[in-house]
Amino acid sequence: MKKDIFKLLKNSSICKSLADEQINHLIQNNLITFAKYNRNEILFWTDEKPKNLVILLSGNITMGKNTFDGRRVLGVSNTNIGELIGEVRLFSDKKLFWDYAVALKHTEVLEISCEFLLNPVEKHADIQFILMQNIMRVFVRKFEFLSDKVRILSFPATRDRIAFYFLRMQNKQEQVVLNETREELADYLGIARPSLSRELGRLQDEGFIRMEGNEVIILNPVLFENVLE
Repeated sequence: MKKDIFKLLKNSSICKSLADEQINHLIQNNLITFAKYNRNEILFWTDEKPKNLVILLSGNITMGKNTFDGRRVLGVSNTNIGELIGEVRLFSDKKLFWDYAVALKHTEVLEISCEFLLNPVEKHADIQFILMQNIMRVFVRKFEFLSDKVRILSFPATRDRIAFYFLRMQNKQEQVVLNETREELADYLGIARPSLSRELGRLQDEGFIRMEGNEVIILNPVLFENVLE
């Protein structure tokens, strides 16, 4: 198990630039613990003082918020092995947009003690400095995500929200790989699932996209961009 944990941490964004012996030091001194969560189980609430940062081993985690009218709004799914979850809570003393982190299916994680991260100790100083640098890099990436979320919600039309999301998520081959279910994607875009399905069907019928399983191929990127105009 420790060998698997080492491999994960080695490839994790939070441990970037750490030497092998530094990663082993984290593991051997039990500064990182293993945990499991079931589908729809809450990992943490954002209004509670954080005890741990979470690194994804397997499964699917997202941030969630319950609206006044009873809808559940979800952030983007985190399915990448080594993904860091919950770092914003370390430094914010204000109420966050999201209410909680939730597992969308059976999920396994590693948890790093916040006390270790925030209380400098001379013998851990080098490791703590690198970890905090990497956390700040994650902040920047998450800020970009929130900017996208605000932009998506600013579009009144379902088609515009879908178009903006696909254009942001496409790879060099003009393809979008959907890791979320239709329901999860609808939650992220802030629209009803039937509305999402209908609009995807229309976009395909009109020749903007082609859907193949969980892949969406943008057939004409230039024309597709005009959807937002």
